[in-house]
Amino acid sequence: MENELNIGMAFSGGGYRAATFDLGTLSFLNSIRLEDGRTLLSCVTALTSVSGGTIPALKYMLALAKGQPIDEMVNELFHFLCNEDLVTHALNGIGAEKANRDASSIKIMAGIYDKYLFKGATMGDIIDSMGREDDKDPIPVKDYTALATDFDNSLPFRFRVTYGYMTSGNRISYGVFGNNDHYIGLDTARHITPGEALACSSCFPSGFEPMMYPDDFQVSQQSDIASTITTRFGIMDGGVVDNQGIGPLMLAEERLHDYRKDKQRKDKAFDLVIISDVAGPDMDGYAPSEQMLPKSAGRLTLGRLRNYGLISEAVVMVLFILALVLGSNFWLGVMTVILAIVTLLNIVGALFKNKIFKAISSTFIGDRARFLNHMKFASVEAMVMNRAKSIIMMSSEVFLNQLRRKNYDSVYENNDWLNRRITSTIYELKPSEPKRNGKKQKKRKWEYQDFPSELKPSEAIQRNSKLAASMNTTLWFTPEDKAAGKPQALLATGQYNTCYNLLDYINTIEKDPTNTTPAHQLIIACKPQLQEAWQKFQTNPQWMVPKVNPADR
Repeated sequence: MENELNIGMAFSGGGYRAATFDLGTLSFLNSIRLEDGRTLLSCVTALTSVSGGTIPALKYMLALAKGQPIDEMVNELFHFLCNEDLVTHALNGIGAEKANRDASSIKIMAGIYDKYLFKGATMGDIIDSMGREDDKDPIPVKDYTALATDFDNSLPFRFRVTYGYMTSGNRISYGVFGNNDHYIGLDTARHITPGEALACSSCFPSGFEPMMYPDDFQVSQQSDIASTITTRFGIMDGGVVDNQGIGPLMLAEERLHDYRKDKQRKDKAFDLVIISDVAGPDMDGYAPSEQMLPKSAGRLTLGRLRNYGLISEAVVMVLFILALVLGSNFWLGVMTVILAIVTLLNIVGALFKNKIFKAISSTFIGDRARFLNHMKFASVEAMVMNRAKSIIMMSSEVFLNQLRRKNYDSVYENNDWLNRRITSTIYELKPSEPKRNGKKQKKRKWEYQDFPSELKPSEAIQRNSKLAASMNTTLWFTPEDKAAGKPQALLATGQYNTCYNLLDYINTIEKDPTNTTPAHQLIIACKPQLQEAWQKFQTNPQWMVPKVNPADR
């Protein structure tokens, strides 16, 4: 059955910061009801997720598949995020696999997710629940993608489950796991686990290694399936290609549009897209690293160190001879040991230095490598650390921000999406800082005088948003995070940001209904509920947050 209101939703990457914020988005949409009793969440017909956002997305898809009440799923997942000690589970897993040279940390994490979060489910559970065109009661989501990156060809790798549509050739069309180069057939895909899909989507570079298909997947242990697999490749964090999940959401829209029952309609298949994003366009500017070496050590060079070593050896040799002349067996023994140690250190140092010079000489530097003899250790440290810092910034901030702008352009630079888009970001309701890195920071939308006063966030919301935005991108909450109340702040921020953005969106389309349809009246009719919820958030930003038993912390 084709819903009257079609919403597409994307959950960004960002570890537990994203997982908890996106869970807040999901839980708030589930609290708002249309006039016919359905929730706004039940109107989400396509869902995409990346990295940390895949945690609530997969949990939601499994809840739909198994008929679990959504409120119960939200509480269950929030307690998991707050209480489950993934670090201990991971260390125990690594310890148990210490004799296995093929063991990988990401494979261990996949097993932990399957055991403690997904409780033995498979992707087949979601595939079976999605249904096809002739089914009477399919789940509301018709297209779901958990995004990863194929490290064999740099293409997106999509763990994609879709509703089955009947094609003009009388066959059922389904989404696939893979891309144009690598494809996992439906019969094999059914046996892949949610934990494996999540691990692939979230194993960020430098923190984890790629997950190898099929070696690190359970299907490699099933002989009847493993015998049919002929390709081997690595899969890793989806944020490498699209950290907002916008790309697969656009693919979902194209598919829904192609199989639309009303072939005369040319507008977008989604009446609204909601992008839930914990990333931000701002970044800390580059600044050279500060010296970590002690000042005295920083002034040393390889040449000076070698000279000090030779002088030390000569001094000890003189003392050794003096002890020998004086006939002191005690000092003779002491000097013998010290001389042996100093001589050994000089030999090792000389060998190590020669290896370094030989390695550097084999590069374009050639015989000029000897310049290192005269470089102070502080200069060498700065050279190495500054280059490492710039590489990390390029891959984790500059590169991702460029991708972010490009992905957002596909929605915000396309007039077909006018009045059909909402972006809910983690930082938008925290106050802007007067200055950032010596430059003025742009004001938030609500900080301008002409913004509706009833939508301006209270100081309580601003404080909560600031706390939520301070959470780092990690795959667990530290004891310090929990003590500061960051899990609660993040969940609440996802909830009231969604409320705020829906109200702002309704105000916009009431003034200018361009590109809207009768389906948008269903959203507008929710305005009284949204206003009531917003007033509660203004007073108590965490009024919807489930209680966590302190004993479980």
